[in-house]
Parts: sequence; structure tokens; C-alpha cells
Amino acid sequence: MKIQCSTVIFDFDGTLADSMPFLESIGVDVMMKYYQMSKEEATQRYRMTTGLPYEHQIESNFPNNPINKQAIEEFERLKIERIYEQPLFPDAIDVVQELKGEGFKIFVSSSTFQPTITEYFNRKGLLDLLDGIMGYRPGFEKGADHFNFVRDHYGVGLNQVVFVGDSLKDYERSRGFCQFIAISRMFNIEDFRKLGHDGHVIESLSEIPPLLVYKS
Repeated sequence: MKIQCSTVIFDFDGTLADSMPFLESIGVDVMMKYYQMSKEEATQRYRMTTGLPYEHQIESNFPNNPINKQAIEEFERLKIERIYEQPLFPDAIDVVQELKGEGFKIFVSSSTFQPTITEYFNRKGLLDLLDGIMGYRPGFEKGADHFNFVRDHYGVGLNQVVFVGDSLKDYERSRGFCQFIAISRMFNIEDFRKLGHDGHVIESLSEIPPLLVYKS
């Protein structure tokens, strides 16, 4: 069944940008270093909380641990050193251009800090294709904060919004707000179905335009 909407919000890491292998690598290494655990356990903990800001991943996995601040700072330092090297998926630009040409508003919602995510798209020369970029800052994060910002500041009803994301947390945060398209990369269709997502699960961004019908 096709989705009627006027606005598409894309997650960033793992959805538009092929950055998850890099982020998982440093995220897992930091957990192994600071919390003395196996790579298998660290990977599981990272993946089950991916989609959240790393500081929330750490606090969720290791609540009130006095070394959390140091671990988070190291992750963010390692991330900023190489995040701009991470490529967009090959079909990302074409898909965004096609949707823009059909009249859709396009936003990016990310758990990456706002200045970093804005600079990333500036370096890629894509700022003109995007109606807005919403990164993370305390008190303003992916999910309700970003969705309500689009509604309140751009006058877009959330019934006109579809959110595209690759993580289970992306789906969880869309519930009760807007429609959701899952892209199967780190998680497969069964993972999303177990959480109750009975909508579209795709394998590439190029599958999105045929699924959408513009309706203001």
C-alpha cells in the first residue's frame, strides 16, 4: 500500500550515510575499554541501543557509572575525527533529488550533534536540497522533539510525515507521531515485525519514491 504524505524525515547514520560500521567500531571499542567486557557483549549492548545519542547509550547500559563521562568524551572525539569521511549511500542523493522534484519537503533527523551534522551536509554540498537539519543537543533529540519541531516551525501536520530509519529505536520513537519506513541494514524485517511494525521494510533508499504519493 502506498503512503500519502507531504514530508519525509530521514535518519542520518545508517540511513542516508553509510557510517554505522565506523560508529559501531568505535562505540564497541569504547565499551570494551572502559567497562571490561567482551566484544560480543559490547556489540550486543551497542546494537540494542543504536539510534540513541551515544551518551544515552552509555547511560542506558551503565547507569550512574562514574566513568561514563570519560567514555562518552572519548567516543565523541574519535567520531569527530572521521565522521566527515563517511560516505552517503550511493542512491541517497538521487532519491532526495527525486523526492524534492515531486514536491516533498525533506528533513534530516540525527542523534549526531547539530554542528557536526550541518557541517557534514555542507561538505557534501547538499544543504540546498534539505528543508531542515535537526541534530542532537540536550533537550532536543530525535523523536518527539524533532517531529514536533517540524510540526510547529514548518506547519506540517504529523499525519503528513513519514520517517525513514534503520534502527529499532527509530521505529520506537516514531510510534504515536508519524508513519515509518524501516530500512533493513543492521536489523532485518523480523526484528521490526517483533516490535510491532507492520508497515514497509525496504532494503535500499531507491525503493522509497515508488512507495510515496504526494498529498499536501
